[in-house]
Amino acid sequence: MTPSPALAATLALCSALGFAFSTSFQHLAAGRVQLTVTHPLLVLLQLLRSPRWLAGSSIGLVAWLLHAVALNLGTLSLVQPIILLGVVLAVVVRSVLDRRLPEAREIIGVVVTIASLIAVVSVADRSHDGRDAPTAWMLTVAGTGVVIALVVTRFGNQLPRRGVAAFVLGMTAGMLFGITACLMKVVGTAISDHGIVGFLATWSPWVLLGCALLAMSLNQRAYQLSRLSHSMPVLNVTSVLLSILLGALLFDETLPTNPLALTVQAVGLVGIAWGLFRIADSGRARVA
Repeated sequence: MTPSPALAATLALCSALGFAFSTSFQHLAAGRVQLTVTHPLLVLLQLLRSPRWLAGSSIGLVAWLLHAVALNLGTLSLVQPIILLGVVLAVVVRSVLDRRLPEAREIIGVVVTIASLIAVVSVADRSHDGRDAPTAWMLTVAGTGVVIALVVTRFGNQLPRRGVAAFVLGMTAGMLFGITACLMKVVGTAISDHGIVGFLATWSPWVLLGCALLAMSLNQRAYQLSRLSHSMPVLNVTSVLLSILLGALLFDETLPTNPLALTVQAVGLVGIAWGLFRIADSGRARVA
């Protein structure tokens, strides 16, 4: 596809809105799965019987498709931070679902997160065409991520504190979502080269599917274990940070080099983490 930063940003915003609805519905459903169900894949199987979770997942699929197109029109460092607006928009969605007004701490978190996202996007690589990711490197990164995730799945349930377990699972899911974003760019290239049918004969859609399912199952397990503040901020910051780094490593995207731009990006990422924590932690006194 011909690079188009403006269209990529627009589609990313639409995708973020879809993810806001998807995340809200999924978290409501996951919180109702019994804690005796511990394996992430079993949690996912339980959720497949929830109409609310299925509705959220359907909306999420549309959002994911928009996300995929946006990634193939723009850079990871532009699109991925915009996708985080889905978390901010989810504040409004959850308020409607819970029939309440947003709390003051939620509003503060929203303002700080949006300002921080603007800061990160302002120094992002928006016009560089990049390159196709080397297959061997992409497979190595994906394989390493899957191995780490499987180890965390095996030992995460043995952690004594549910909040810590949710944090670790959230970070691991964020790592996989960052890798998945890179794989979405690879799949977009495969579709352009081989067509809608031909790309299914390549390796990329199947590796993407495996990473996405594993990331989703870890994410749902983290939702089940504890409140959003323990997993959601670290998940999203890990996903954005890793996708920006992998964009430079695998797709030759340009990272900020001057001290001012680096400072703006670093402060922006810290601000995003703080804002997301404020948003997520605002509901700790309520039943999710």
